Amino acid sequence: MSERKREQIFGIPYVVGDLASVSNELVGLADKAERAYLVAHSDVHVLTRILGEEEYGAGVRTFDYICPDGMPIVWLMRRKGADAHRLYGPDVMEWMWNLGRAAGVRHFLLGGTEETCELLTKRLGERFPGAEVVGHFCPPMGQWPEGTDEQMLQSIRESGANCVWVGLGCPKQERWLYTHREQLPPAVYFGVGAAFNFHAGLVQQAPAWIRAHGLEWVYRLCREPRRLFKRYLVHNSRFLWYCLTRKV
Repeated sequence: MSERKREQIFGIPYVVGDLASVSNELVGLADKAERAYLVAHSDVHVLTRILGEEEYGAGVRTFDYICPDGMPIVWLMRRKGADAHRLYGPDVMEWMWNLGRAAGVRHFLLGGTEETCELLTKRLGERFPGAEVVGHFCPPMGQWPEGTDEQMLQSIRESGANCVWVGLGCPKQERWLYTHREQLPPAVYFGVGAAFNFHAGLVQQAPAWIRAHGLEWVYRLCREPRRLFKRYLVHNSRFLWYCLTRKV
């Protein structure tokens, strides 16, 4: 774990810093990585899983960076006096693709579909000319056939990537990372969930002012009610309960 300051929220050590400083630190880490460094982006959904699911919580707590991905977490950090900023997965991805060009960062995409990875590579490549994508792997939906994990690991090894974006969705992406940590080749690994679809242009992202006011969940719920209703009902309710009954 780096020496960067952390702020404990319900006992979870969240990274303190702004996008520029944290992204620069991660670019430097990717450039000289001698092992696998794991980065989690924790919104309320991830936080409540960390607190409520023993195996998942223990696994995510081993990550080198747990970034505050949601404004409610940032507000709690600020209440405790931390100079906290939202380290939103899609934003960190943009910063890394931009800053990484000069440092020769080599990117790998793990997750999504072939169409998603192609669009993502094309769109981010147009925005950040010179950003290098050295490979991708799209595991099948649902239950993976035997041998898929090794295929994923082998693809990353052969690519020579030092920055790996994992878009398998929560909690699958975090579980895959901490389960295979000892087998992962040296690089910085980011669990970024919906960032693939956002940057590929397949799902519309909430406007910046909505994100800044912590209302992105309302925007996404309105656009995908069937998929997200249960998630937000359960995990937002749990978060409010934790805030009322536990010491932050």
